Amino acid sequence: MSPTARKTVVLVGDRRIALTNTDKVLYPETGTTKGRVIEYYERVAPWMIPHVKDRPVTRKRWANGVDGKVFFEKNLPDSAPDWVRHHTIHHAEHDNEYPIVDDLPTLVWMAQQAALELHVPQWRFGPRGGQQNPDRLVLDLDPGDGVGLPECVEVALAAREILHGMGLDPYPVTSGSKGIHLYAALDGTASTSHVSEVAHELAKALEQDLPDLVLSSMSRAERTGKVFVDWSQNNGNKTTIAPYSLRGRDRPTVAAPRTWKELTERGLAQLTLDEVLERLEERGDHLHPVASASLAVGRDDHGHWDSDRTQQTNDAEQPARDRLAAYRAKRDASKTPEPVPEDAPTVRKDGTPTFVIQEHHATRDHYDFRLEHDGVLVSWALPKGEPTDPGKNHLAVQTEDHPLEYGAFEGTIPKDEYGGGTVTIWDDGTYELEKWREGEEVIVTLHGRTGGARRLALLHTRGRGRGRDGDEKNWLIHRTKDQPDRLADGGDGAGTGRASRP
Repeated sequence: MSPTARKTVVLVGDRRIALTNTDKVLYPETGTTKGRVIEYYERVAPWMIPHVKDRPVTRKRWANGVDGKVFFEKNLPDSAPDWVRHHTIHHAEHDNEYPIVDDLPTLVWMAQQAALELHVPQWRFGPRGGQQNPDRLVLDLDPGDGVGLPECVEVALAAREILHGMGLDPYPVTSGSKGIHLYAALDGTASTSHVSEVAHELAKALEQDLPDLVLSSMSRAERTGKVFVDWSQNNGNKTTIAPYSLRGRDRPTVAAPRTWKELTERGLAQLTLDEVLERLEERGDHLHPVASASLAVGRDDHGHWDSDRTQQTNDAEQPARDRLAAYRAKRDASKTPEPVPEDAPTVRKDGTPTFVIQEHHATRDHYDFRLEHDGVLVSWALPKGEPTDPGKNHLAVQTEDHPLEYGAFEGTIPKDEYGGGTVTIWDDGTYELEKWREGEEVIVTLHGRTGGARRLALLHTRGRGRGRDGDEKNWLIHRTKDQPDRLADGGDGAGTGRASRP
């Protein structure tokens, strides 16, 4: 500290912090001072801390303002107060001691260090310092030269439909830089490598759907005129700018959670710290559902749910699981025309089990494949539809169980509701069950009105034996080489071509 530096000791919570040079201008274009930055982080703390709690924080510091040199800092400095919580991450050749922001004093101390940008990964430390599985998926929509926020919005809306088809509910964040981030809460059962693989496949699907606009590869030479869907930030070694963090740009812009409605309005722009504070006090945190889901208790240092430890308990001693709880939690019966039964499902004892394939028209069309089993419609989203060629497998992403009443549903779900879009029945009927190994393999012969009779197999991609609530939701759906000799409609099965990718 220079001899002329101004120093003020303040009490933040129960911690005493020395603030220096609060009148130094860190953003020359707007005249925003270090004192204003500290005030911003102090005021935004109640909404920001849930998004960074228990995560290692990498800082980007601009000690002399955004026109000066930036310092990239991972390790906790020796000068840090001893009350700053921290954990060690062991690397192949070195260790890093990362600070963790779980209280207001730590956040103010970082602001005092001119740490304008705070970056965190998609995983948290466990109670004993172990690295948990990721609790959220993130896509960074980064526009290249010649494109901007409007193009990012187009890609975000397309990604939203894919994520909804996977049973995930994404929330947008204007990054404070050029683009948009999409966050979706995860249940913590999937590994970092698997989440990264899924995000990569999602980016490639977007590129296939919007080839003139989307880029999924890392090639900088190809980014002009396109939106790069950066899936790599789901890697356990990568970080993303934290929600509500400032950015070290010309103006004090913020990584700000937004609503989907806002994204489609004219004049969409990055928000500054003053605008964000005003919005928070009026509307609260639009990204709160992601933070509250990821802070759910019950996991150990390895990311396992405590319930996993009691799976050997006699099922008769456990209360019956309501298989429609997840379905109801995602829907407001007063806003959607979908059936939303209040009671737990009852297994139907009479008759042959039914199936339905529903066509879902939204920003990105897909199909939903549902089989009646144990009183519900066990459901998979088929981004490319039902396969017609035995030599090709299609992805089937398992979603939440649906009520049996959904088998007759056709209608339009409001666009702002979960799964917004038009649902029509493509095919329905009954099926013969050949094999049902929970969470591993299903083989059925469908007898449909539109697609005729056909034998299909669903195979879990990995994690065999872990059950339907295991590591992954990804399955493969396959039309077997052996098909029924007679099709229910007397045809040759060519009609199933309607269920191929729209």
